[in-house]
Amino acid sequence: MTRNARWVWTLAALLLLGISAGLSNLVLFRQSLQGVTQLTRNIPNTIGSWQLVEERQASAGEIKGLETSDIIERTYSNGQNYMELIVAYIAHSSRKSAHAQEACLRGAGALVGSIGDTELDGKRVAAKLISIDIRDHRQWVCYWYKIGNTYTAKYLQSSLLMFLGGLVGEKHQGASLVRLLTPEGRGETQQQIQVRIEDFTHFLLPELEKNLP
Repeated sequence: MTRNARWVWTLAALLLLGISAGLSNLVLFRQSLQGVTQLTRNIPNTIGSWQLVEERQASAGEIKGLETSDIIERTYSNGQNYMELIVAYIAHSSRKSAHAQEACLRGAGALVGSIGDTELDGKRVAAKLISIDIRDHRQWVCYWYKIGNTYTAKYLQSSLLMFLGGLVGEKHQGASLVRLLTPEGRGETQQQIQVRIEDFTHFLLPELEKNLP
């Protein structure tokens, strides 16, 4: 490919990105939330070897920030470790549903350390893995968005998929934010943390597929 041809393709890609952003603002971001759903409530109290030990109500700020009240916040345990699960289903896509979770964590007062990409369940899920420190205690956050059969933590990809779903008027529009948090035990390595997250995710995915678009 010649240099001129590469420039043409680059300009075309930038133009397409600009048009998509404009259409997103016009067609998608100005649309209001469609109805009130309770799909996340169907996620069971037992997920594989993990059992529900605590459930909390979403705060008013979380409901406002995600523009949905269809949120569960739970803590599960396998008898040795704990896993906090947040699932928020946004029935109609919005600009707030796809922002990077790193910003939320910093806004909540967490000191964000490492941020990396990870793949789960045989590379079906492309997620973000983040280490955070809260009051000198290390925890790990893993998150992704479920949009139909796509699981991605990439901001632009998730925004585009949600936009296209809203544009063509699919029956099930919107996306689900899935976020896991687990504390780092004394002497634990990142690899051990990832194994724990992988185990929980393996059992969680079938429940998400069963209950969420």
